[in-house]
Amino acid sequence: MVNDFVLRYPELDVDMKLTNQILDLVAEGYDLAVRMGKLEDSTLMARRPASRTLYVCASPSYLATHGTPHSLSELTNHNCLLGNLDYWRFQEAGQPRNVRVTGNIRCDSGRALLDAALKGIGIVQLPDYYVQAAVDSRRLIPVLTHYQEDDDGIWAVYPHNRHLSPKVRLVLDFFAESLA
Repeated sequence: MVNDFVLRYPELDVDMKLTNQILDLVAEGYDLAVRMGKLEDSTLMARRPASRTLYVCASPSYLATHGTPHSLSELTNHNCLLGNLDYWRFQEAGQPRNVRVTGNIRCDSGRALLDAALKGIGIVQLPDYYVQAAVDSRRLIPVLTHYQEDDDGIWAVYPHNRHLSPKVRLVLDFFAESLA
């Protein structure tokens, strides 16, 4: 989307940093950040242009070899492909529940974790924008769907200013339009 934004507004310069770390936008001089999930209390302003759904899924070959988990406690018997966190998020009896998982791959790239899951290495929890095409084509099978957490936010956050700069307003409006 940022590249599409630059195509529409080529007169603007973009200095983009891709990281999963939470940055201090004010101290480090950033105009805007995109954050996923539930926001911590903050002095930042936030706009939610979209939401995402987390899926737990595995390849048919992995499930044929290792079985399909039917309860959260069964995840201890599976190779769970890890991102930045050592737990996965679920909802049980209407309440959020984090479940600690382990596996032989930890990676901060959703694309790399998707590839590992497609190759039958383990079970993965990833947002819909990584796995939806593979789920639709049955290359990945969703599991534990009755524990799936409600959709959460994709947020654009920016420092609290009295006057939002025109370039930040442009990108916020562009994200909202693109993600609608």
